[in-house]
Amino acid sequence: MNRYSLVLVALSFLAGCATTPPPPLTADNPTSPTAAEATVRPIRNALAADDLTKKTRQILSQAGKQKDQPSQTPTQQQQQMDQMPGTKMP
Repeated sequence: MNRYSLVLVALSFLAGCATTPPPPLTADNPTSPTAAEATVRPIRNALAADDLTKKTRQILSQAGKQKDQPSQTPTQQQQQMDQMPGTKMP
């Protein structure tokens, strides 16, 4: 009996909500079809490079240039190894 009364109360509540007319929409209500449109602000480009990105790219390009330039040729490195005692392999 208790289970049926709970269902009956829930259904009567839902039926009462369905028959109530919705409140009128005024012109200042955003859901009203006569409401004014929102102001349009320009969207900033989120993918544009900012100052930090530009500085990082500059640092990385400088590091890449330094890596591309060989500091010593292999023959110079070999000559240095030959001059060091104990580094020559038999």
